[in-house]
Amino acid sequence: MKQEVAPFQGQFRFLPMDKVIFGRGSLSRLTGEINRLGSRRAFIITGTTLTREGLVRRIEETLGPRWAGTFSGTHQHVPSQTVIAAAEAARDAGADLLISFGGGSPIDTTKAVAAVIGAGLQDRAALIGKLGTRLAANLTLLPQIAIPTTLSAAEFTPVAGVTDEDAHIKGGLSDERMTPRLVILDPELTVATGRELWASTGIKALDHAVESVYSTAHQPLTDAAALEAIRLLFAYLPHSVGEPPDLEARAYCQIAAWLSIFGIANVRMGLSHALGHQIGARCNIPHGVTSCITLPHVMRFLASATANRQALMAMAMGIDTRGISPEAAAVAAAGAVEALIRGLGLPHRLRDAGVSEADLENIVRAAFPEASRSNSPRPVGSEEELLQLLHHAW
Repeated sequence: MKQEVAPFQGQFRFLPMDKVIFGRGSLSRLTGEINRLGSRRAFIITGTTLTREGLVRRIEETLGPRWAGTFSGTHQHVPSQTVIAAAEAARDAGADLLISFGGGSPIDTTKAVAAVIGAGLQDRAALIGKLGTRLAANLTLLPQIAIPTTLSAAEFTPVAGVTDEDAHIKGGLSDERMTPRLVILDPELTVATGRELWASTGIKALDHAVESVYSTAHQPLTDAAALEAIRLLFAYLPHSVGEPPDLEARAYCQIAAWLSIFGIANVRMGLSHALGHQIGARCNIPHGVTSCITLPHVMRFLASATANRQALMAMAMGIDTRGISPEAAAVAAAGAVEALIRGLGLPHRLRDAGVSEADLENIVRAAFPEASRSNSPRPVGSEEELLQLLHHAW
């Protein structure tokens, strides 16, 4: 296989994240970090599941007098109305710090809340009008601490996806100031996460890593991180879903999720994510599941343009690529991803997730603008190409 040559020129932009604390028992360091940040009124944003399991109460008790309140009404795909409701609750509580606890939806909701409060947005219309635009440079946003319980890796990005419920279209807010200042990766807090949610968000992390490696803007540092993420996920994700949960395997998966998205601001995501954003928002399917459905098909769709890149992934997956062409290795890599998804018992076709064939054209119409702008090595020239891809996935 042809040796990859590092570029002679480039730049790498780091996000303004102070620290990542990882490993069992990491939650015990929360109050010390809040003191370091100089905050007195910490407001928690989470979902109903963790509240029901009693884990939110554990964080509230850990915060003690610093706890300002809790909003537990987040929903998947981050509906704009929940962002506004959470922002109003945080304002009323006098919060000077936001803590997101849960999966990608609470974390993205919290990032969006910071933007809403910082920009002084008061209602859904103002928020939806802000999607896809830049925040003013002179704004100050509340600092955030993210405590994830899935492998979505939303905590490592400066982006929040928000859904316009009326149009059933997902847009985004993006600003480096929305990046959490601190992330706490404690595998003990993931035990209440359902098996399918955990496993499917692991495939979402794999989706991040794969699209990072074959991005047209890939870099040596992102390659190293993403390829190690692929190796770790293939090695540990199957072990992490046993009963009882293997906390060591889950800790490795948390590290893999972090590595999968490291440097995301430099490479950006591609076609699988563009499709997943709109499949999720329009059909109310979790993004972990959309990655299970789209990723193998997108890898095959791009294989002619990404053979050398996908061959690198194949080696990270443990495939013996000696004596085979990069094109054959790329096909093998897509097959290995599909086998992993099937082996985890996850949905792998759009019809399995309740998407009707009649939905496909509307999904394509919504996804095409992002897909055509993505850092995909095979340009998407028409909606018809995307429609054909989705028919394969259906």
